[in-house]
Amino acid sequence: MRQVSDRLKEALALRDITGAELGRRCGINKGTISRYVRGEVIPKQNTIYQISQALGVSPAWLLGFDVTVDGDPVAEIDINLLTDNNRELLLAYYKALIDAQEASRGKS
Repeated sequence: MRQVSDRLKEALALRDITGAELGRRCGINKGTISRYVRGEVIPKQNTIYQISQALGVSPAWLLGFDVTVDGDPVAEIDINLLTDNNRELLLAYYKALIDAQEASRGKS
């Protein structure tokens, strides 16, 4: 399970906001947010909820559980169970998603 600080860093990058902006959105001192990001302090449950709402992410995801950023369970698949053709299609689709994501980041 990933640490809250790791997920918080990821969410800040995903939403392209600073810790100071997150603090303003939540009414939390930016120094406290910085301590959460560095992993010095783990936020209390109600603070996790506030932060998750401000960032538009699932509280379970923020806590490091194996769910998507929206809170949906992560489906595990064994790619080796796919036929060669379907494996190639899946990998091509995955590569296209990554390329599109990188292209959209380059445009912002």
